[in-house]
Amino acid sequence: MPHISKRLAQICESQTLALNSVMMRMKREGKDVVSLGAGEPDFDTPPHIKEAAIKAIQEGFTKYTPVDGLFELKEAISAWIKHEHGVHYSTEQIIVTCGAKHAVYQGILAVCDPEDEVLLPKPYWVSYPEQIKLAGAQIVEMTPGDASGLKITAQQLEKAITSKTRLLILNSPSNPSGIVYSREELAAIAQVIKRSGIYVLADEIYDKITFDDLPFASMTVFPEIRDQVIYVNGVSKTFAMTGWRIGFLAAHQEVATAVRNYQGHSTSNPTSISQKAALEGYRADKAFLAEMKNAFQQRRDYVHQRLNAMPDVHCELPQGAFYAFPNFSAYYHKSGGICSSMDLCSYLIEKYNVAMVPGIAFGMDDYSRLSFATSMQNLEKALDRIENGLADLRR
Repeated sequence: MPHISKRLAQICESQTLALNSVMMRMKREGKDVVSLGAGEPDFDTPPHIKEAAIKAIQEGFTKYTPVDGLFELKEAISAWIKHEHGVHYSTEQIIVTCGAKHAVYQGILAVCDPEDEVLLPKPYWVSYPEQIKLAGAQIVEMTPGDASGLKITAQQLEKAITSKTRLLILNSPSNPSGIVYSREELAAIAQVIKRSGIYVLADEIYDKITFDDLPFASMTVFPEIRDQVIYVNGVSKTFAMTGWRIGFLAAHQEVATAVRNYQGHSTSNPTSISQKAALEGYRADKAFLAEMKNAFQQRRDYVHQRLNAMPDVHCELPQGAFYAFPNFSAYYHKSGGICSSMDLCSYLIEKYNVAMVPGIAFGMDDYSRLSFATSMQNLEKALDRIENGLADLRR
């Protein structure tokens, strides 16, 4: 029998990937499945970004780059952070990574020792718990209060911190809920972070997708905790470049150095061609961002209205990203053997050909995640099917 290390044996398969396997099987069988599981924009990468990559290939830019990324790309990222948030990070503090997921994982590894505690607010992105486990650290989940709109408060954070706490992971805008922390909420949290001395990993990958002219506040803007912030972002969502795999981490010089050293022995540099494409994204015209965001907001409005019109379904208004996170728990333990989010999602995909991601993957079993990164036609069809599926459970 093969031996699998304890480190990897403890890792769970991504629920989104498991769902995709079922969906692909059904599509091969010729079934009309509508997927609301996508974690990526349905828009194509803008032409000028693709052209930059083609030019890089034609010019033979296909060799190694510095481990931590092209100097010009790090300069462009530094300028972008300065423009967006008024904060300066030197190129030495910025590490270009193989996607923002890689930046998150390396940030955890850089500051957490085995047995350190990592505070993880629910709902959380599916990979956070597994990455914490791989680092050997301990997960301490934080459940938001009902009145806080799926957010933690500074008071909750203060109570959760112990002598073993090393890191807080904060994702705003949130995957899966779409909630966005206000500047006032972050300011209160920043004061707790300052007093406690812990790190905060600020995953702000959806920062350019916010709605209703909501001003976005970054955790980087609080100078009193600058050395405690590990800032993660990338091109995947902003420039519709998920497959290009370019993210970055910006942090205190010593943290950045530790990440660079690790990256040099794991992946080495991110893809040279993708770095050139990302450079074009940060430097060139960004008018397409408004078009993409407007489309997402129209879809958000439709999805939110439809969900909350369904009997016994409640969904917080997503303020950013491209997900809705409705609470379907009123339909558990009634009929059809539905007792969990996994049961509900399995029921809907198998009987109604619509795919969602069960909320248990995000730490909250009462909910499920719907992505509106798809056409309005698909959304209308999918929500009709969800409505019909829930109506059958009420009978």
